[in-house]
Amino acid sequence: MEDTEDVVVRGNLAPLILQIERERGVDLSQYRASYVERRLGTRLRALSLPTYREYAAYLAERPTEYARLIDALTVNVTDFFRDPPVWDVIRGEVIPSILAHKAAAGHHAVRAWSAGCATGEEPYSIVMAFLAAKGPKPERMLLSVTATDLDPLAMQTAQRAEYDIAKIEHIPHAERTRFVTHDDRRFRVIPEVTEKVRFRKLDLFSDQPPLSIDLILCRNVFIYFEREQQERVIGLFHRSLVKGGYLVLGRTEKMPTEVGRGFEAVSGRERVYRKL
Repeated sequence: MEDTEDVVVRGNLAPLILQIERERGVDLSQYRASYVERRLGTRLRALSLPTYREYAAYLAERPTEYARLIDALTVNVTDFFRDPPVWDVIRGEVIPSILAHKAAAGHHAVRAWSAGCATGEEPYSIVMAFLAAKGPKPERMLLSVTATDLDPLAMQTAQRAEYDIAKIEHIPHAERTRFVTHDDRRFRVIPEVTEKVRFRKLDLFSDQPPLSIDLILCRNVFIYFEREQQERVIGLFHRSLVKGGYLVLGRTEKMPTEVGRGFEAVSGRERVYRKL
């Protein structure tokens, strides 16, 4: 439950949203107003500021606050191979299908996109899964994963590729043995994996997305968006995917009906779709 004591937030939110977009290129008008108000409220309460106007002035005087604001607006709850049933579908159906199609066409480049990559566990899981599918000596697969997010602090963590040892339990034993090194406190993802991931800051509503993608994972991002914005993002993903490419949404997120006609369900329960 949000902490609501001491400070009551009042005032016009629109000027603050415009300021944040102008100064940091993050368009909060695309997000649900209730979500933005809740997340902004955490920063206003932390600073004991009662109005959006005072918070806007605080941002102007102390630009370092923008980093804390972006951190509050983004929910970086993730893990390696998060939601195992989803990964069962990805590893058992999606990856074999992509690799078989590439082999039949004589192509070697495989491109994936982790949209909303947070601290990097998801894109590194994608690489591990593809490399494991190819066996210990991948034949000529040229795998690249684009990992995007709005949160620069989260991506700094991702680029270090070093995590608390508790997270290692979420990596399957075979991949854990092959793709990480560790001591008693920390583990690190090896270069064979990390060199295949490229991180970049990307706003789904204003920046150029990666193209010719075989697999997109965008999980638990739609919770921030209104229905119209969800449809825009699905349309963007449809354009980014190659014919027959795959899209994986969060298990609590539904494919919008109208734009969803460009996809077929591979697993409706696990929210895995294929571009028609």
